[in-house]
Amino acid sequence: MTGRIALTGGIATGKSSVAAMFAEMGVFVIDADKVAREVVRPGGPCFQALVDFLGTEFFSPDGRLKRRELRERIIRDSGCRSRLDAITHPAILAEMDRQWEEMRKACPGRPILFDIPLLFEANFTPYFDTIILVYAPPEIQVRRLAARDHVSLAEAEKTLHMQFPIDAKRERSHIVIENGGGPEETRRQVGEVWERLFGRLETN
Repeated sequence: MTGRIALTGGIATGKSSVAAMFAEMGVFVIDADKVAREVVRPGGPCFQALVDFLGTEFFSPDGRLKRRELRERIIRDSGCRSRLDAITHPAILAEMDRQWEEMRKACPGRPILFDIPLLFEANFTPYFDTIILVYAPPEIQVRRLAARDHVSLAEAEKTLHMQFPIDAKRERSHIVIENGGGPEETRRQVGEVWERLFGRLETN
């Protein structure tokens, strides 16, 4: 498999657990969330542009981005997210591409997976040949999110509505891993997907 493969999901679908299962099988996982945090740190490629756009009040004394305050601004200011995306997305894509090329040179033939939670929201889909979606029904997402973050069901549902609907993501994905049940069933599906996408590499 030479194409670029992305793993995505929705909030509280269990995507991180699935990514960990793939990693246990030897897949090199490029974590978009980690990359996104790196590019906005002091000295990172997006840091000064973010300071110029947001102002210093959105950064702690040590230069860390105040993410809660930023989320509140995004809710208030509909144009804020678009500007932030324009600043950060090119740098995120460039760093993920660098890691992709580095791993391909260091370990030829090793399976590589891009873990991108907001793949659809960020309009990153054109960069990938295969999209794997970790799916859980919306009602399960709401219950999991409420339990995880200790919030009401109403608050969890409000948070869920800030993302692209999970059923719309399903329609636009190539492979779906159903994660509404137990972990063993999920692991079985992950194994099947691994074999489908990467298994033949063992004989190369």
